[in-house]
Amino acid sequence: MATDRDPLNTELTRRRFLQGTALAGVAAFLAACTSGTTESSAPASISIPTPPPATPTPVPASPTPVPSPTGPLKFANWPAYIDLSGKAYDTEVYTPGSSPTIEQFKKKYGVLVDYEEKIQDNKTFYATIQPQFQAGSATGWDLIVITDWLAARVISKGWAEKIDHGNVPNAVNNLVDSLKNQVWDPANDYHYPWQSGMTGIGFNTKVLKAAKIAEPKNLTDLYAIPSNKVSFLTESRDTFGLGLLKLGKAADPATTTVDDLQAVFDDIKPLVEKGLIFADNSYLKNFAAKKTWAAMVWSGDLASSGTEGDTFQFPAEGVMIWTDNLLIPKGATNKYTAELMINFVYDPKIAAQIEDYVYYVCPVKGADAEIKKLDPGAESNPLIFPPADVQAKYHNFQFLPDALEAKLDELYLELSGG
Repeated sequence: MATDRDPLNTELTRRRFLQGTALAGVAAFLAACTSGTTESSAPASISIPTPPPATPTPVPASPTPVPSPTGPLKFANWPAYIDLSGKAYDTEVYTPGSSPTIEQFKKKYGVLVDYEEKIQDNKTFYATIQPQFQAGSATGWDLIVITDWLAARVISKGWAEKIDHGNVPNAVNNLVDSLKNQVWDPANDYHYPWQSGMTGIGFNTKVLKAAKIAEPKNLTDLYAIPSNKVSFLTESRDTFGLGLLKLGKAADPATTTVDDLQAVFDDIKPLVEKGLIFADNSYLKNFAAKKTWAAMVWSGDLASSGTEGDTFQFPAEGVMIWTDNLLIPKGATNKYTAELMINFVYDPKIAAQIEDYVYYVCPVKGADAEIKKLDPGAESNPLIFPPADVQAKYHNFQFLPDALEAKLDELYLELSGG
């Protein structure tokens, strides 16, 4: 039976051990990669959704009183994407009361938070809120976490509330420079990053050793592992982006053609016929059950939520880069409270607390100094604070022209069967 543990305690727990051993291939990655796409922002030649025109704000006749927090704050996020304590620290499943960050926020502001691990992939979650957006009604959420391309789409359609920067001074002051000035929301009027991450290779060292299979160092190696023990991602941009790199093609929306996508499809189709599956965060359960031996995975998952032997590998060809973002949906009941939460998680101490659990790329200045106090050595972990030479190997496949996205959807649907 698991004992309650404080995630801020540096005792070598099972989970802490896994975090310390779940990273591989950094040196080989840096040595073997070509320059690739070096910017995490979208190519300028791509048509990117942009915010709707601003409407003038009428000047109030008298000073606007500071609002009071209201709740419960309805917060939709991905699994294993916030700090947890007690039994949840090891089970990695949020239950009410299990997140120090949520509990500290509730205590500070005297408001309830209904936090749910509701998002497994962007398109599936979007399908649950798009009808409300189109009808002009509230989604039922006050704060959601969605990836760049979808965040840009929601903002461009006028479906996100404008953030009052006066309510989020921590975010204004502490957002890292590399995530500022995004074309789709250059002033951060509608979004602030939650976490960034990289998409690469995951595998279990113990299982591969038992099967006498070499650990994959590149994508060609991954494709060679028995297909019925491999999964690719339900996020088609990740799967096809890495597929392009495997074929020696640039994962760059500005240069990728329909024929390039077809080539990726043709390369993956035989694997599907031999048992390859597509998975969201459920690949974690498949790793734990040893149903999956190797996979395309998101960088923090195996460090934060994996089992012993689970390892993240920077593939020699490069990694995909993406950012998940905090947005307040149009018509949110508790907009001010959502802004308070955005401000709260941009406090470097709180950000460090979150990072020490999730092990994704931190968007908050000063969190590296704070995490050093909690977990010495974490401040130099490239999964959380990638150095410049790692960042130079990023490939961004987020913002696709309409025709290319339509083809991607068509090909992925045929591969996945729905």
